[in-house]
Amino acid sequence: MKKSETSDEYRVSQRVTLKPGDRFRVSGGPYYKLENGTKVPMAVRGICTFIRAVHSGSRVYIEARNKEGSVLLHVAGRRSNKVVPEIVCRPYKIKGRLRKEKKR
Repeated sequence: MKKSETSDEYRVSQRVTLKPGDRFRVSGGPYYKLENGTKVPMAVRGICTFIRAVHSGSRVYIEARNKEGSVLLHVAGRRSNKVVPEIVCRPYKIKGRLRKEKKR
């Protein structure tokens, strides 16, 4: 059994590090590929709030919250679905941390 480690920070890029409470925009994620080649998205999109990162082997997941509730986002590492090969397990893309609103 693989050992999982959790951390309170996730480095998105050289300049951007997510910490608990940071809001970020997410896109990409898994999709279902139909016989005619059409891709049907099965992913969470939009703005999420970072809770923590989970490192499990070569994979990295982010626990976050969005308007629907809690979500677990696969953001790094390879993963495949052997039960339903039509589902493409593509990692999510983090578009960057959102800035805090300025007080007027």
